[in-house]
Amino acid sequence: MNAFHDLEDQIILGIDPAIAAIGFGVIRGKQALDYGVITTPADAPMYNRLTQIRSDIQDLCEIFKPNIAALEMPFFGRENTNAGRVLRALGVIELALGDWGLRDLIFVHQSQVKAAVAQYGASKTEIRQAVMLIFGLSKPPSPDDSADGLAIAYAAQCGVRANVA
Repeated sequence: MNAFHDLEDQIILGIDPAIAAIGFGVIRGKQALDYGVITTPADAPMYNRLTQIRSDIQDLCEIFKPNIAALEMPFFGRENTNAGRVLRALGVIELALGDWGLRDLIFVHQSQVKAAVAQYGASKTEIRQAVMLIFGLSKPPSPDDSADGLAIAYAAQCGVRANVA
C-alpha cells in the first residue's frame, strides 16, 4: 500500500509558515476542503501578530479537526532580514498545533513540495495550476500562499518527508 492510500481518508492541514501571510490548505484525499491565508498587520506589535497566528491556527483545527499537519520548512538566504520573525511564527504554529493534539508534524522542504505537485523548480504559477488540476478546482487558488498550503498538504499525503524533527 502506498503512502497516498494510507492517508487518503485523513484530513491534512498544510501550512506555509510566515509572519505576514501564512498560507494554509486543508485536504482529504483529492478534495480541497478549504484554503486561504492568515494575515497579520505589519504595523502590529510582534506579540499581537504571534497571538493572532496561534489563535487562527487553533480555529482552523477546531473547524476542520485535522488528523495530520504538514509544514514547509522555510529556507533563508544569507541576506534575509525576515528569518527571525518567520522562525518565531513557525514556533507559535507548532505550539498551536501541539496544543490541539497534533504533535507528530510532517515537515517538507520547498523543493519536495514542488516535485510532488509539478516539477522541481516549478514557478508559483505552475504550482497554482497543478494544485487546481489535482483538486479539480474551477480556478487556480489565490493568493499564491493558499496554493502553497494545499501543495504542502498534498506532498505530505504523497509520503514526502524532510529529515527534520
